[in-house]
Amino acid sequence: MTITTPHSTTSIDDAQLPKRIAIVGGGFTGLTAAYTLAKAGHEIEVIEAAPQLGGLVAGFSLDDGFPLEQAYHFLYTTDHYMTDMAEELGIRDALAFHPSSIRAFYKGDTFGFTTPMDLLRFTPLSLVDRIRTGLTGLRLQMLKNWKPLTTVTAYDWLCRVNGKRATDIVWKPLLQGKFDVYWDKVTMAWLWTRIHVRQTSKIKGELTERLGYFEGGFRIMVDRWVEELTAAGATLRTGTSVSAFTEVDGRPALTINGVTRQFDAVLGAIPSNVFARVAAEHPAMTLEYSEQLSSIDYLGAKLMVITTTEPVTDAYWHQIHDLDAPFLVFLSLDSLIGTERTGGRYIYYIGDYVQNDDPVMTLSDDELRERWYTGLEKLIPAFRRELVDESHIFTFRNAQHIVDVTYGERIPEFETPLPGFYLANFSQVFPEDRGTNYAVRDGLRVAALIEESIRVNSSRRMAGAV
Repeated sequence: MTITTPHSTTSIDDAQLPKRIAIVGGGFTGLTAAYTLAKAGHEIEVIEAAPQLGGLVAGFSLDDGFPLEQAYHFLYTTDHYMTDMAEELGIRDALAFHPSSIRAFYKGDTFGFTTPMDLLRFTPLSLVDRIRTGLTGLRLQMLKNWKPLTTVTAYDWLCRVNGKRATDIVWKPLLQGKFDVYWDKVTMAWLWTRIHVRQTSKIKGELTERLGYFEGGFRIMVDRWVEELTAAGATLRTGTSVSAFTEVDGRPALTINGVTRQFDAVLGAIPSNVFARVAAEHPAMTLEYSEQLSSIDYLGAKLMVITTTEPVTDAYWHQIHDLDAPFLVFLSLDSLIGTERTGGRYIYYIGDYVQNDDPVMTLSDDELRERWYTGLEKLIPAFRRELVDESHIFTFRNAQHIVDVTYGERIPEFETPLPGFYLANFSQVFPEDRGTNYAVRDGLRVAALIEESIRVNSSRRMAGAV
Protein backbone atom coordinates (compact mmCIF):
# COMPACT_ATOMS: atom_id res chain seq x y z
CA MET A 1 0.00 0.00 0.00
CA THR A 2 1.10 3.55 -0.57
CA ILE A 3 0.23 6.80 1.15
CA THR A 4 -2.45 8.65 -0.78
CA THR A 5 -1.47 12.18 0.28
CA PRO A 6 -1.86 14.30 -2.89
CA HIS A 7 0.96 16.35 -4.32
CA SER A 8 1.37 18.50 -7.36
CA THR A 9 2.31 16.58 -10.48
CA THR A 10 3.64 19.75 -12.11
CA SER A 11 6.18 20.66 -9.45
CA ILE A 12 9.78 19.94 -10.27
CA ASP A 13 10.76 20.11 -6.58
CA ASP A 14 11.69 16.52 -5.80
CA ALA A 15 11.64 17.34 -2.07
CA GLN A 16 7.83 17.69 -2.26
CA LEU A 17 7.34 14.18 -3.62
CA PRO A 18 6.56 11.36 -1.17
CA LYS A 19 9.61 9.25 -0.37
CA ARG A 20 9.64 5.53 0.28
CA ILE A 21 10.99 5.11 3.80
CA ALA A 22 11.51 1.82 5.63
CA ILE A 23 11.43 1.66 9.42
CA VAL A 24 13.12 -1.51 10.65
CA GLY A 25 11.97 -2.07 14.22
CA GLY A 26 8.48 -1.45 15.54
CA GLY A 27 9.17 -0.26 19.08
CA PHE A 28 8.23 3.18 20.38
CA THR A 29 11.13 4.90 18.59
CA GLY A 30 10.34 3.30 15.25
CA LEU A 31 6.60 3.86 15.56
CA THR A 32 7.06 7.51 16.52
CA ALA A 33 9.30 8.09 13.50
CA ALA A 34 6.94 6.18 11.21
CA TYR A 35 3.93 8.16 12.42
CA THR A 36 5.75 11.49 12.06
CA LEU A 37 7.03 10.75 8.56
CA ALA A 38 3.65 9.41 7.45
CA LYS A 39 2.07 12.69 8.58
CA ALA A 40 4.57 14.45 6.32
CA GLY A 41 3.19 12.51 3.37
CA HIS A 42 5.82 9.82 2.87
CA GLU A 43 5.24 6.19 1.96
CA ILE A 44 6.09 4.24 5.11
CA GLU A 45 6.84 0.57 5.59
CA VAL A 46 7.40 -0.70 9.14
CA ILE A 47 9.18 -4.04 9.43
CA GLU A 48 9.21 -5.81 12.80
CA ALA A 49 10.77 -9.22 13.50
CA ALA A 50 8.53 -9.95 16.49
CA PRO A 51 4.95 -11.16 16.06
CA GLN A 52 3.59 -7.79 17.17
CA LEU A 53 4.54 -4.13 17.31
CA GLY A 54 5.56 -2.30 20.46
CA GLY A 55 9.06 -3.61 21.23
CA LEU A 56 9.63 -3.68 24.99
CA VAL A 57 6.12 -2.24 25.41
CA ALA A 58 4.39 -4.95 23.38
CA GLY A 59 1.04 -5.90 24.81
CA PHE A 60 -0.72 -9.11 25.73
CA SER A 61 -3.98 -10.04 27.42
CA LEU A 62 -4.80 -11.98 30.53
CA ASP A 63 -6.93 -15.05 30.05
CA ASP A 64 -10.12 -13.01 30.38
CA GLY A 65 -8.94 -10.41 27.85
CA PHE A 66 -7.70 -7.74 30.27
CA PRO A 67 -4.93 -5.79 28.44
CA LEU A 68 -1.40 -5.47 29.87
CA GLU A 69 2.21 -4.92 28.77
CA GLN A 70 4.68 -7.78 28.60
CA ALA A 71 7.18 -5.61 30.50
CA TYR A 72 6.19 -3.13 33.21
CA HIS A 73 6.14 0.56 32.31
CA PHE A 74 5.20 3.83 33.94
CA LEU A 75 5.70 7.54 33.33
CA TYR A 76 7.15 10.30 35.45
CA THR A 77 5.32 13.61 35.65
CA THR A 78 8.23 15.14 33.72
CA ASP A 79 7.85 12.77 30.73
CA HIS A 80 6.52 15.49 28.45
CA TYR A 81 7.32 13.79 25.15
CA MET A 82 5.01 10.94 26.10
CA THR A 83 2.26 13.15 27.48
CA ASP A 84 2.40 15.42 24.42
CA MET A 85 2.21 12.41 22.10
CA ALA A 86 -0.71 11.02 24.10
CA GLU A 87 -2.45 14.39 23.68
CA GLU A 88 -1.83 14.36 19.94
CA LEU A 89 -3.17 10.82 19.62
CA GLY A 90 -6.26 11.65 21.64
CA ILE A 91 -5.55 9.36 24.60
CA ARG A 92 -4.28 11.87 27.16
CA ASP A 93 -7.46 11.43 29.22
CA ALA A 94 -6.59 7.75 29.65
CA LEU A 95 -3.36 8.68 31.48
CA ALA A 96 -3.46 9.24 35.24
CA PHE A 97 -0.64 9.83 37.73
CA HIS A 98 -0.81 7.91 41.00
CA PRO A 99 1.18 8.19 44.25
CA SER A 100 3.88 5.53 44.32
CA SER A 101 5.02 3.46 47.28
CA ILE A 102 8.27 1.60 47.88
CA ARG A 103 9.17 -1.25 50.19
CA ALA A 104 12.70 -2.58 50.79
CA PHE A 105 13.73 -6.15 51.59
CA TYR A 106 16.89 -6.88 53.53
CA LYS A 107 17.83 -10.23 55.12
CA GLY A 108 14.29 -11.37 55.70
CA ASP A 109 12.96 -8.05 56.99
CA THR A 110 10.72 -5.56 55.23
CA PHE A 111 11.02 -1.79 55.49
CA GLY A 112 9.09 1.13 54.09
CA PHE A 113 11.30 3.10 51.71
CA THR A 114 9.07 5.84 50.33
CA THR A 115 9.68 8.94 52.47
CA PRO A 116 12.65 10.51 54.29
CA MET A 117 11.14 9.25 57.56
CA ASP A 118 11.20 5.71 56.15
CA LEU A 119 14.93 6.09 55.54
CA LEU A 120 15.45 7.13 59.15
CA ARG A 121 13.70 3.89 60.21
CA PHE A 122 15.87 1.71 57.95
CA THR A 123 17.71 -0.08 60.77
CA PRO A 124 20.10 -2.16 58.59
CA LEU A 125 22.04 1.13 58.46
CA SER A 126 23.46 2.84 61.52
CA LEU A 127 21.90 6.19 62.37
CA VAL A 128 24.98 7.93 61.01
CA ASP A 129 24.74 5.97 57.73
CA ARG A 130 21.02 6.71 57.47
CA ILE A 131 21.66 10.43 57.80
CA ARG A 132 24.59 10.22 55.41
CA THR A 133 22.46 8.36 52.85
CA GLY A 134 19.78 11.02 53.07
CA LEU A 135 22.35 13.78 52.62
CA THR A 136 23.77 11.93 49.62
CA GLY A 137 20.32 11.94 48.05
CA LEU A 138 19.94 15.66 48.71
CA ARG A 139 23.36 16.34 47.23
CA LEU A 140 22.42 14.48 44.06
CA GLN A 141 19.11 16.34 43.81
CA MET A 142 20.85 19.71 43.98
CA LEU A 143 23.62 18.73 41.57
CA LYS A 144 22.93 20.24 38.14
CA ASN A 145 26.08 19.47 36.17
CA TRP A 146 26.21 15.72 35.64
CA LYS A 147 29.10 15.69 33.14
CA PRO A 148 31.90 15.28 35.73
CA LEU A 149 30.06 12.16 36.94
CA THR A 150 30.60 10.41 33.59
CA THR A 151 34.23 9.66 34.44
CA VAL A 152 33.61 7.86 37.76
CA THR A 153 31.68 4.68 38.47
CA ALA A 154 28.57 4.82 40.59
CA TYR A 155 30.04 2.39 43.10
CA ASP A 156 33.28 4.34 43.57
CA TRP A 157 31.47 7.67 43.90
CA LEU A 158 28.96 6.30 46.39
CA CYS A 159 31.64 4.60 48.49
CA ARG A 160 33.46 7.92 48.72
CA VAL A 161 30.41 10.08 49.43
CA ASN A 162 27.92 7.73 51.09
CA GLY A 163 30.42 5.37 52.72
CA LYS A 164 31.22 1.76 51.81
CA ARG A 165 28.91 0.09 54.35
CA ALA A 166 25.85 2.09 53.32
CA THR A 167 26.75 1.65 49.65
CA ASP A 168 27.09 -2.11 50.00
CA ILE A 169 23.73 -2.40 51.75
CA VAL A 170 21.63 0.12 49.82
CA TRP A 171 23.19 0.60 46.39
CA LYS A 172 25.32 -2.40 45.48
CA PRO A 173 22.44 -4.93 45.32
CA LEU A 174 20.45 -2.58 43.09
CA LEU A 175 23.40 -2.04 40.75
CA GLN A 176 24.10 -5.77 40.61
CA GLY A 177 20.46 -6.58 39.95
CA LYS A 178 20.20 -4.00 37.19
CA PHE A 179 23.56 -4.55 35.46
CA ASP A 180 24.60 -8.10 36.40
CA VAL A 181 28.35 -8.60 35.85
CA TYR A 182 28.76 -4.99 34.71
CA TRP A 183 27.52 -3.51 38.02
CA ASP A 184 30.86 -1.97 39.01
CA LYS A 185 31.43 -0.42 35.55
CA VAL A 186 28.33 1.80 35.44
CA THR A 187 28.92 5.55 35.36
CA MET A 188 27.60 7.68 38.22
CA ALA A 189 26.00 9.98 35.64
CA TRP A 190 23.42 7.27 34.93
CA LEU A 191 22.50 6.89 38.60
CA TRP A 192 22.30 10.67 39.02
CA THR A 193 19.60 10.89 36.35
CA ARG A 194 17.60 8.07 37.96
CA ILE A 195 17.56 9.83 41.32
CA HIS A 196 17.02 13.28 39.81
CA VAL A 197 14.02 12.30 37.70
CA ARG A 198 12.34 10.47 40.58
CA GLN A 199 12.60 13.51 42.79
CA THR A 200 11.25 15.83 40.10
CA SER A 201 8.27 13.50 39.58
CA LYS A 202 6.80 14.68 42.88
CA ILE A 203 3.98 17.18 43.05
CA LYS A 204 4.76 20.20 45.19
CA GLY A 205 3.85 19.53 48.80
CA GLU A 206 3.83 15.74 48.42
CA LEU A 207 6.49 13.42 49.85
CA THR A 208 6.03 10.62 47.34
CA GLU A 209 6.61 10.55 43.61
CA ARG A 210 3.70 10.14 41.22
CA LEU A 211 3.85 7.63 38.39
CA GLY A 212 1.68 7.56 35.29
CA TYR A 213 -0.18 4.64 33.78
CA PHE A 214 -2.72 4.43 30.94
CA GLU A 215 -6.11 2.93 31.50
CA GLY A 216 -5.94 -0.01 29.15
CA GLY A 217 -2.14 -0.13 29.44
CA PHE A 218 0.58 1.39 27.30
CA ARG A 219 -0.51 -0.76 24.39
CA ILE A 220 -3.28 1.77 23.66
CA MET A 221 -0.58 4.11 22.33
CA VAL A 222 0.68 1.37 20.01
CA ASP A 223 -2.90 0.75 18.87
CA ARG A 224 -3.39 4.45 18.09
CA TRP A 225 -0.17 4.62 16.08
CA VAL A 226 -1.27 1.57 14.11
CA GLU A 227 -4.64 3.20 13.40
CA GLU A 228 -2.99 6.39 12.19
CA LEU A 229 -0.42 4.57 10.08
CA THR A 230 -3.03 2.32 8.53
CA ALA A 231 -5.19 5.33 7.69
CA ALA A 232 -2.15 6.92 6.02
CA GLY A 233 -1.67 3.86 3.84
CA ALA A 234 1.50 2.63 5.55
CA THR A 235 2.52 -1.00 5.27
CA LEU A 236 3.04 -2.75 8.62
CA ARG A 237 4.89 -6.07 8.59
CA THR A 238 5.32 -8.17 11.72
CA GLY A 239 7.09 -11.49 12.05
CA THR A 240 9.42 -10.32 9.29
CA SER A 241 13.21 -10.24 9.51
CA VAL A 242 15.60 -8.18 7.42
CA SER A 243 18.66 -10.20 6.49
CA ALA A 244 20.80 -7.41 5.01
CA PHE A 245 21.18 -3.65 4.79
CA THR A 246 22.71 -2.89 1.41
CA GLU A 247 22.46 -0.45 -1.49
CA VAL A 248 21.40 -0.68 -5.12
CA ASP A 249 22.29 2.02 -7.64
CA GLY A 250 23.43 4.28 -4.81
CA ARG A 251 20.14 4.00 -2.91
CA PRO A 252 19.57 2.24 0.44
CA ALA A 253 18.08 -1.20 0.12
CA LEU A 254 16.89 -4.06 2.32
CA THR A 255 16.96 -7.78 1.71
CA ILE A 256 13.84 -9.51 3.03
CA ASN A 257 13.14 -13.19 2.36
CA GLY A 258 15.81 -13.21 -0.34
CA VAL A 259 14.36 -10.20 -2.17
CA THR A 260 16.24 -6.88 -2.23
CA ARG A 261 14.17 -3.70 -2.38
CA GLN A 262 15.19 -0.06 -2.73
CA PHE A 263 14.05 2.83 -0.53
CA ASP A 264 14.80 6.51 -0.33
CA ALA A 265 15.73 6.21 3.35
CA VAL A 266 15.96 3.45 5.95
CA LEU A 267 15.75 3.85 9.72
CA GLY A 268 17.15 1.02 11.79
CA ALA A 269 15.26 1.34 15.08
CA ILE A 270 17.06 -1.74 16.37
CA PRO A 271 19.93 -2.43 18.79
CA SER A 272 23.28 -1.10 17.63
CA ASN A 273 24.94 -4.52 17.58
CA VAL A 274 22.09 -5.90 15.46
CA PHE A 275 22.49 -3.00 13.02
CA ALA A 276 26.21 -3.84 12.75
CA ARG A 277 25.45 -7.48 12.01
CA VAL A 278 22.73 -6.85 9.42
CA ALA A 279 24.80 -4.15 7.67
CA ALA A 280 28.06 -6.10 7.77
CA GLU A 281 28.26 -6.50 3.97
CA HIS A 282 27.17 -2.97 3.10
CA PRO A 283 29.87 -1.40 0.87
CA ALA A 284 30.09 1.67 3.12
CA MET A 285 30.42 -0.26 6.37
CA THR A 286 33.85 0.29 7.90
CA LEU A 287 35.65 -1.74 10.53
CA GLU A 288 35.76 1.32 12.76
CA TYR A 289 32.00 1.92 12.62
CA SER A 290 31.21 -1.76 13.05
CA GLU A 291 33.40 -1.91 16.14
CA GLN A 292 31.77 1.24 17.54
CA LEU A 293 28.33 -0.32 17.23
CA SER A 294 29.45 -3.70 18.52
CA SER A 295 31.23 -2.19 21.52
CA ILE A 296 27.86 -1.44 23.13
CA ASP A 297 27.02 -4.29 25.49
CA TYR A 298 23.45 -5.29 26.26
CA LEU A 299 21.72 -7.39 28.87
CA GLY A 300 18.63 -9.46 28.29
CA ALA A 301 15.54 -9.43 30.49
CA LYS A 302 13.19 -12.12 31.71
CA LEU A 303 9.72 -11.08 32.89
CA MET A 304 6.84 -12.94 34.49
CA VAL A 305 3.37 -11.50 35.02
CA ILE A 306 1.18 -13.22 37.59
CA THR A 307 -2.26 -12.65 39.04
CA THR A 308 -3.31 -13.86 42.46
CA THR A 309 -6.65 -14.51 44.12
CA GLU A 310 -5.61 -12.47 47.17
CA PRO A 311 -3.34 -9.44 47.60
CA VAL A 312 0.18 -10.17 48.81
CA THR A 313 1.43 -6.58 49.24
CA ASP A 314 0.09 -3.04 49.39
CA ALA A 315 3.24 -1.39 47.95
CA TYR A 316 3.96 -0.77 44.28
CA TRP A 317 7.75 -1.02 44.00
CA HIS A 318 9.92 -3.44 45.97
CA GLN A 319 13.64 -2.81 46.33
CA ILE A 320 15.52 -6.04 46.90
CA HIS A 321 18.72 -5.49 48.86
CA ASP A 322 19.63 -9.18 49.20
CA LEU A 323 22.40 -10.19 46.82
CA ASP A 324 21.19 -13.80 46.66
CA ALA A 325 17.64 -12.93 45.53
CA PRO A 326 16.77 -14.74 42.26
CA PHE A 327 15.28 -11.61 40.66
CA LEU A 328 15.55 -7.82 40.77
CA VAL A 329 12.01 -6.65 40.11
CA PHE A 330 8.81 -7.22 42.02
CA LEU A 331 6.01 -4.72 41.61
CA SER A 332 2.28 -4.67 42.21
CA LEU A 333 0.34 -2.89 39.48
CA ASP A 334 -2.91 -2.88 41.43
CA SER A 335 -1.14 -1.24 44.38
CA LEU A 336 -0.27 1.69 42.09
CA ILE A 337 -3.43 2.23 40.07
CA GLY A 338 -6.02 0.61 42.36
CA THR A 339 -8.06 -2.55 41.93
CA GLU A 340 -10.94 -0.47 40.57
CA ARG A 341 -8.77 0.03 37.46
CA THR A 342 -7.67 -3.60 37.26
CA GLY A 343 -11.18 -4.98 37.54
CA GLY A 344 -10.47 -6.35 41.01
CA ARG A 345 -7.39 -8.22 39.80
CA TYR A 346 -4.13 -8.45 41.78
CA ILE A 347 -1.38 -8.12 39.15
CA TYR A 348 2.36 -8.48 39.74
CA TYR A 349 5.49 -8.24 37.62
CA ILE A 350 8.62 -10.23 38.51
CA GLY A 351 11.76 -9.72 36.46
CA ASP A 352 15.51 -9.83 36.18
CA TYR A 353 18.28 -8.50 33.94
CA VAL A 354 20.90 -11.06 32.92
CA GLN A 355 23.41 -11.58 30.14
CA ASN A 356 21.85 -12.64 26.87
CA ASP A 357 23.48 -16.07 27.17
CA ASP A 358 22.64 -16.57 30.86
CA PRO A 359 20.89 -19.90 31.63
CA VAL A 360 17.92 -17.94 33.01
CA MET A 361 17.16 -16.83 29.46
CA THR A 362 16.64 -20.43 28.33
CA LEU A 363 14.94 -21.94 31.38
CA SER A 364 11.63 -23.58 30.66
CA ASP A 365 8.59 -21.72 31.92
CA ASP A 366 8.02 -24.30 34.65
CA GLU A 367 11.67 -24.09 35.78
CA LEU A 368 11.50 -20.31 35.96
CA ARG A 369 8.22 -20.40 37.90
CA GLU A 370 9.73 -22.77 40.45
CA ARG A 371 12.81 -20.58 40.85
CA TRP A 372 10.91 -17.32 41.24
CA TYR A 373 8.02 -18.65 43.32
CA THR A 374 10.57 -19.99 45.80
CA GLY A 375 12.19 -16.57 45.92
CA LEU A 376 8.83 -14.83 46.43
CA GLU A 377 7.93 -17.15 49.31
CA LYS A 378 11.14 -16.10 51.08
CA LEU A 379 10.67 -12.38 50.44
CA ILE A 380 6.93 -12.00 50.95
CA PRO A 381 5.35 -14.19 53.64
CA ALA A 382 1.86 -13.43 52.30
CA PHE A 383 2.74 -15.02 48.95
CA ARG A 384 1.83 -18.67 48.43
CA ARG A 385 2.09 -20.27 45.04
CA GLU A 386 -1.41 -21.71 45.35
CA LEU A 387 -2.68 -18.12 45.24
CA VAL A 388 -1.45 -17.74 41.66
CA ASP A 389 -4.36 -17.63 39.25
CA GLU A 390 -2.39 -17.29 36.02
CA SER A 391 1.15 -16.51 34.91
CA HIS A 392 2.76 -15.36 31.67
CA ILE A 393 6.49 -15.37 30.88
CA PHE A 394 8.33 -13.19 28.35
CA THR A 395 11.93 -13.04 27.16
CA PHE A 396 13.63 -9.91 25.82
CA ARG A 397 17.11 -9.85 24.37
CA ASN A 398 19.15 -6.63 24.27
CA ALA A 399 16.83 -5.01 26.82
CA GLN A 400 19.36 -2.85 28.73
CA HIS A 401 22.57 -1.25 27.49
CA ILE A 402 25.64 -0.92 29.70
CA VAL A 403 26.61 2.69 30.40
CA ASP A 404 30.18 2.55 31.65
CA VAL A 405 32.59 5.46 32.18
CA THR A 406 33.61 5.48 28.49
CA TYR A 407 30.06 5.29 27.18
CA GLY A 408 29.57 8.95 26.34
CA GLU A 409 32.47 8.72 23.86
CA ARG A 410 30.99 5.73 22.01
CA ILE A 411 27.40 6.77 21.38
CA PRO A 412 26.63 6.53 17.64
CA GLU A 413 24.92 9.36 15.76
CA PHE A 414 21.46 9.05 14.23
CA GLU A 415 22.91 9.52 10.75
CA THR A 416 25.17 6.59 9.91
CA PRO A 417 28.12 6.44 7.46
CA LEU A 418 25.90 4.27 5.26
CA PRO A 419 24.21 6.67 2.79
CA GLY A 420 20.48 6.87 3.42
CA PHE A 421 20.60 4.74 6.58
CA TYR A 422 19.77 6.06 10.05
CA LEU A 423 20.04 4.50 13.49
CA ALA A 424 17.87 5.23 16.52
CA ASN A 425 17.61 3.09 19.62
CA PHE A 426 17.67 3.47 23.40
CA SER A 427 21.45 3.02 23.57
CA GLN A 428 21.71 6.59 22.26
CA VAL A 429 19.90 7.84 25.37
CA PHE A 430 22.49 9.25 27.78
CA PRO A 431 22.85 9.96 30.63
CA GLU A 432 19.14 9.26 31.16
CA ASP A 433 17.89 5.71 31.48
CA ARG A 434 16.09 4.30 28.46
CA GLY A 435 12.30 4.54 28.55
CA THR A 436 9.24 5.38 26.50
CA ASN A 437 9.64 9.14 26.96
CA TYR A 438 13.09 9.16 25.38
CA ALA A 439 12.01 6.67 22.74
CA VAL A 440 9.35 9.13 21.58
CA ARG A 441 11.81 12.03 21.83
CA ASP A 442 14.38 10.29 19.65
CA GLY A 443 11.75 9.06 17.21
CA LEU A 444 10.76 12.69 16.65
CA ARG A 445 14.38 13.80 16.35
CA VAL A 446 15.42 11.16 13.85
CA ALA A 447 12.27 11.76 11.78
CA ALA A 448 13.15 15.46 11.60
CA LEU A 449 16.71 14.55 10.56
CA ILE A 450 15.45 12.26 7.80
CA GLU A 451 13.09 14.98 6.56
CA GLU A 452 15.91 17.54 6.49
CA SER A 453 18.29 15.13 4.73
CA ILE A 454 15.64 14.42 2.08
CA ARG A 455 15.17 18.16 1.51
CA VAL A 456 18.92 18.84 1.25
CA ASN A 457 19.62 15.89 -1.04
CA SER A 458 16.69 16.76 -3.31
CA SER A 459 17.93 20.36 -3.59
CA ARG A 460 21.39 19.14 -4.53
CA ARG A 461 19.96 16.85 -7.24
CA MET A 462 17.90 19.70 -8.64
CA ALA A 463 20.90 22.03 -8.65
CA GLY A 464 22.95 19.42 -10.47
CA ALA A 465 20.22 18.96 -13.08
CA VAL A 466 20.00 22.67 -13.91
